[in-house]
Amino acid sequence: MSPAEVVRDLAQDAETKDVLTLFEEVVLAREDLLWLLVLVPLAAAAYLWAARQRRRGLASLGSPILVERLVGSVNHASRVVAAVVSVLAVLLLSAGLMRVQYGGETTIVATTGLDIVLAVDYSKSMLARDVYPSRSERLAAELQRFLDEADRRGDRVGLVVFAGAARGLPVSRDARVLKLYLDKADPRTENPGGTAIGKALKLALTFLIDARRAAAAGPEGGPTKSIPTREGKAVEDIPPSESDQVVILLTDGEDTVSRPLEIAAEAAKLGVRIYTVGIGSKSGEPIQKFDSEGNPDGFVTDEQGNYLMTRVDEATLKDIAKTTGGDYVLVEPDKFGLDRVSEWIRELSKGQREDTVTAHREEGYAFLIIPALLLLALSLALPERKKGP
Repeated sequence: MSPAEVVRDLAQDAETKDVLTLFEEVVLAREDLLWLLVLVPLAAAAYLWAARQRRRGLASLGSPILVERLVGSVNHASRVVAAVVSVLAVLLLSAGLMRVQYGGETTIVATTGLDIVLAVDYSKSMLARDVYPSRSERLAAELQRFLDEADRRGDRVGLVVFAGAARGLPVSRDARVLKLYLDKADPRTENPGGTAIGKALKLALTFLIDARRAAAAGPEGGPTKSIPTREGKAVEDIPPSESDQVVILLTDGEDTVSRPLEIAAEAAKLGVRIYTVGIGSKSGEPIQKFDSEGNPDGFVTDEQGNYLMTRVDEATLKDIAKTTGGDYVLVEPDKFGLDRVSEWIRELSKGQREDTVTAHREEGYAFLIIPALLLLALSLALPERKKGP
């Protein structure tokens, strides 16, 4: 059961005394100063030792009559009261220095979500209809569902749209901007053509590295640090990530113009996992052509007039995922591929996702320090001599 559920259960169970006092009990913020309590018996022992020394000194004078005349005006009651008050003041001062706290309010603090970059294939091969109603339309539905869930989890999401080149938006928590960006993307208008998975992964890593640097610099723009790679060397100016970072690649996997496995190796050095989602059929589908106005205009053929087929390249996508410690899933007609990815991500960040309960308690040291100072002032104000007749 998460801390958030615990707090809700406690609030509902008003008849349980433990619930009512769980966050109202007195606590010590500085338990490391408990040794200060030793000063209390030491102060009491000091007063007793001083009183004993006075008695011995008076006894050494010899004549009881002379001693009685010398101490006759001493206010012994005031001395006893001053001793008791001073010891009590030491006790209160010690407790005050240990920062006694009480009551206060409890809040549920959600931890930071993941940094995720969606690398989305919008090449013309995504217009194939081997996945109902088409690869691109199915992809749009997948992304809408995933962005809604990521927004509820509190993840920061970036977006890379690619064909032969890559473009996109850096990580943020504004899912509305990402959805608007996706609405404007269309495989029929993406130029240049091709499927540059390597370029897309490179841009995705750039967004994640920028997020690391921004977090490390903080609001005042502090310095960043380097992190070691698997070879023991340092990646200069790239700080470690404060949260898990993930790239989700959605494509048919048919890379034509780049080397995605090399970029996957770079991601592995940075500790970035890549989850690959294959969209398309294993048997393949002819690649459709479109005219200048975006209307269907037959199918792409080679120099011999044979139709060019597009099929999901599972081998490449599995290799990319395996290199980074991620995983691969194929979109099926009756199942959303990103649903499976969401399960992996939830498992990946299970510990990170747990909410924490923090208690903001009231400081009670003033109720101890002020009386202690008043008691010390009282001990100094008590008269040592009796008033004359």
